Amino acid sequence: MISIQCSKLESIRSNPAAYGQLLADGNAGKPGGSHGMFAYVQDMARLVHVNELTVTDAVKELHNKFIRFAPTNENKTKQANLVEQFVKYCQQFDKQNFEFIDGNRLMKWDLTPDTRLTGRTPWVVANENGYFSFILSETNFDWRSQLRFPLFQHYLVNNTIECDIREMQVGIFSMSSNSFEFKNFSDRELSLLVKDARSICTTVYTEFIKRKK
Repeated sequence: MISIQCSKLESIRSNPAAYGQLLADGNAGKPGGSHGMFAYVQDMARLVHVNELTVTDAVKELHNKFIRFAPTNENKTKQANLVEQFVKYCQQFDKQNFEFIDGNRLMKWDLTPDTRLTGRTPWVVANENGYFSFILSETNFDWRSQLRFPLFQHYLVNNTIECDIREMQVGIFSMSSNSFEFKNFSDRELSLLVKDARSICTTVYTEFIKRKK
């Protein structure tokens, strides 16, 4: 069985055969990397949501984390913007009356007998209108067209959160526009998109096996 990261599906989607070959050659890349400034913002946001830090304390901690980066004018400007956006995000979160329900979980979804979808699920929060799962994003992007978001919705409802598929919305919080964006994918949409993901994974595996022979 091979593992495919959910976050890579969109780039794989355009040429799954090529990715299968890269995987077989050991050139598909490793997950992880250095902890950037925005990653620290995400860390602090989670600590605020689980009531381990106040927003004020989280801002102080962010400044402490940012000390490790080179004190260039570019970095200082970015850090000031991130702190300002972080505070605004926390205010928007509170305005929605969100309650933090679930943090990042390791995804293990056997989409086909030979391929497993991996990665981490987004946060899940809830209010009187239902459940909402989202990622923090520095900028706006066309997330509705990406496969990972409907797959997150499908996986969370079937593996993590006990609710009807219609009660779970997925989306993003864009730091640049200071706004939440959500969508609930219908049963029909999810069925078609999961089928699409399975087809992609099957192609990746087929090329992986060819290359290994």
